[in-house]
Amino acid sequence: MAFDGVIRGMVVAAALTVAACVSGGCNGHASRAKPQSGNADQTKPGGGASKTWGAPVLSDDFGGAALDKNKWQVYEAPDAASHRGIAAGTHVSGGRLVLVGGLYGGRDQSAGVISRFAQTYGRWEARIRSDPGPGYSATAFLWPVHMGSPEWAEIDFAEILAGDRRSGGLFIHHGRDDQQVQRTTRADFTKWHTVTVDWLPDHVTFSMDGKKTWTYKGAFIPKQSQMQLYLRNEMRTGFHRTASTPDKITMEVDWIRVYRAPSAAR
Repeated sequence: MAFDGVIRGMVVAAALTVAACVSGGCNGHASRAKPQSGNADQTKPGGGASKTWGAPVLSDDFGGAALDKNKWQVYEAPDAASHRGIAAGTHVSGGRLVLVGGLYGGRDQSAGVISRFAQTYGRWEARIRSDPGPGYSATAFLWPVHMGSPEWAEIDFAEILAGDRRSGGLFIHHGRDDQQVQRTTRADFTKWHTVTVDWLPDHVTFSMDGKKTWTYKGAFIPKQSQMQLYLRNEMRTGFHRTASTPDKITMEVDWIRVYRAPSAAR
């Protein structure tokens, strides 16, 4: 995903102020109200700490009656020139975060959330799926608290651009001129998948369902930014609905986990 003149992040800054939980983490997570049907949480991590990464500093199973505003800011920019977003598209239901992009008042609007927690280096995991819908992208990505200060950077560990949801992109963006490297992941994203990114000083590793898909060790690795997690079902600049695009397109998130980098790696 291109910086799009940095509108993707700056429009958020213009529309709302995101308070980042930078130092102590956003602790605790809601428990599920009831077991889920299907395969949504088949690979849901247990309550214990990871041997490599320790206990999560941010976790959410979306089991409450509403979004936890201590952990999340709702993306809202209904009149933006690009990446419009409306709060009405974001809610929690059935133990899942539900992001419904589509037509609201006759205009295409994205739906999404931004974590209040931010850190430099670590692991981010999300279990996601999306309905088909040409023109819309189901995304999970890391974006700096302050784009351009100290650096221009973005890491997309799920950017499901294909309208049929049969493939997804992995991207690392670097520099004001938005240089980037990327890979494509082939999977049916109408089904549940766990996407993961490990961001460390000397490499960025992407995984899906516990299997590594790409490790990058080049010059585009972000080095200084405090990054927040964005989960968004979005229509971006240059993408348009077609005759087959439903009025509403749903992206679901079953759970997320965020871990600090091991101390030896920071």
